[in-house]
Amino acid sequence: MIIPIKCPLVQDVPIQNLIKMANFKNEFSWSKSRDGVFNECKRKYFFNHYGFWNGWDSNEEDRTKRIYYLKQLNTKEIWLGSIIHEAIKYVLNQLKFGQGISLSYALAILRKKFEKEFIQSSIKKYTGFNRKSHKFFEEEYGIEISEEDKKELLKKAELCLTNFYNSDTFMTIRKTPIEDWIFLENFLNFNFEGDKIFLGIDFAMRDGDKIILYDWKTGKERTADFDLQLTCYALYISERLGVSPKNIIAKIFNLSINKEDTFEINEEKLEEMKRYIQEKIKSMKSFLVDMEENIAKEEKEFPKEEGFYCSRCNFKKICSGEW
Repeated sequence: MIIPIKCPLVQDVPIQNLIKMANFKNEFSWSKSRDGVFNECKRKYFFNHYGFWNGWDSNEEDRTKRIYYLKQLNTKEIWLGSIIHEAIKYVLNQLKFGQGISLSYALAILRKKFEKEFIQSSIKKYTGFNRKSHKFFEEEYGIEISEEDKKELLKKAELCLTNFYNSDTFMTIRKTPIEDWIFLENFLNFNFEGDKIFLGIDFAMRDGDKIILYDWKTGKERTADFDLQLTCYALYISERLGVSPKNIIAKIFNLSINKEDTFEINEEKLEEMKRYIQEKIKSMKSFLVDMEENIAKEEKEFPKEEGFYCSRCNFKKICSGEW
């Protein structure tokens, strides 16, 4: 009998304890996701990276605690992607220890987590302080997730995991010796001209003198975003492991449509990526009053980008003044 192990991404540690371990310092960094928020709306960027800080502290003012609370919400689509990623990570971890599991067993684990977190979101006990709790963006903002929606979400989750199991990618991974798997930390980072760059690579392995990077996707295709993301991954591998760009192969596997794409990596792309990060860091830091301590300007200095993104923004309650 296989004893399930907890995926490293699922922690039972309250979020305030995790922040204590990080010494309570809000350090500046760059990541693809942070860059996306910055490009989307500067006010959202403020809430997501500065306005929430200390919101876990019971002595902090209510507004900050509310920003912190809203920061933890996820839409049903983002949540679905995360549980699919966790399921695949669990499967690969089992393989790592020589315990291959069947598709039916993996699907059973996926369904159990799916049902558990749907119940969690509806029982009104979410505080944002504990990683064991969870709440949908939709639940917070009174957007109905119908039984039909729920069935479609589960169907998509099962399809993604099934496509992974039946793919040439998974077959290749299983045939690759464990010693050629590259085990990466959950939160990867490297130093870039004095600032930390954070990223998350789903899987990597060696194939002769080459390194293959994989990223699993569950949503719509956005090729331009993927190219940026994978080039950032390649920059990490190149900087951290000293690998030539010509020996890095970057792949996207879109599980929902069972499609794998390979992205070219070369020296020119890495240099272009470095320039992009330099420019973005400069723009982000222009909103700081103290670069050394990463202290942001006042909230009003971060303009709102009202429009399409507002309807799906975690912080619209606080931003609009309705909360």
